Amino acid sequence: MKSPKLLIATTNEGKLREIKHFLNDLPFELVTLDQLNQEIPEPAEDGKTLQENATIKAKYYAEKTGFLSLADDTGLFVDELGGWPGIKSARVHKNDENKREILLDELKNVSKEKRNASFQSVLAFHDPNKDLTCTIAGRLDGLIVEKPVFKGDMKWGFNELFFVEELEKTYGQMTVAEKNSISHRGKALNKMKYFLQNQYGAKHLVVALPIIIKDGKMLITLRNDPYRLEVHKKWEFPGGIIDFGETGESTAIKEAKEEAGYDIEVISQLRGMRVKDHQFSTFRYQVYLIPYICRVVGGDGKYSDAEVLDAKWIDLESYRDYEFLPGDNDFLDELMPEIKEVVRTNNL
Repeated sequence: MKSPKLLIATTNEGKLREIKHFLNDLPFELVTLDQLNQEIPEPAEDGKTLQENATIKAKYYAEKTGFLSLADDTGLFVDELGGWPGIKSARVHKNDENKREILLDELKNVSKEKRNASFQSVLAFHDPNKDLTCTIAGRLDGLIVEKPVFKGDMKWGFNELFFVEELEKTYGQMTVAEKNSISHRGKALNKMKYFLQNQYGAKHLVVALPIIIKDGKMLITLRNDPYRLEVHKKWEFPGGIIDFGETGESTAIKEAKEEAGYDIEVISQLRGMRVKDHQFSTFRYQVYLIPYICRVVGGDGKYSDAEVLDAKWIDLESYRDYEFLPGDNDFLDELMPEIKEVVRTNNL
């Protein structure tokens, strides 16, 4: 499966390094603006907050390219200056060295005890296919030093002036890994990474599959799922995901009652297990099917019409006459000898 493209929508090389360093193990092909085959003018950042500007940029580039897009807006907020430069941090001056000189000049008569500041960042993600937007903020408090302190590869913006007491370093003295582990943007990236992994990473679902036997026949149900045509009106067994706090047996019992209207007793867990891989344009997941042979001990068989269109008791030999979910007929080929043995042994 080809990884979806995630556009890192920034022209700031320093930010780009930090973001790519943090996200490069996610299931995306990371793309930068200079890798695009089109010239895209920068959007007007006319929002009144970091969140508004980050969202403007993420949506703008997502709509222009069709890619998933991640944008950042960051500001340095100096307490003694009433929060200045804040949201205007990137526009203090085009040249970073001049930018730092301007800030130091504003603080030239301010004592060390009053040079408190915070770096604040908002990351905005936008998926143009789902019209999904997520914004996450991060903040770190520190001090503005009296002269730039720099070492390594973090010489950009106000990094050389922002001192972090916890590490006893300015941002400009840190490595990318050090800065990401503590910084305002690192905090936001950590939460964003979790969000992206949860939304687009591979998921593994364990499903209890009760194969219900009565008078030598097994129950199959016709799936009602009109929003997923690949599985709608396909035959299957009742079943569901094993949630936290549940066992496979308790899930099988619950799902048989909810879907098929029967009270069941689990007789045996079969040795076979099937792994089904489902792939979509921006995510994938695997389903582990755990089959159980069960007998009916009660219930009226009134199935849930929200999930089931029809239900039938069929002979064990006739399952090939029905169109099951993709791959399930082959799975039953593998299971059938054991199913027949459990049915015979337990006189089901």
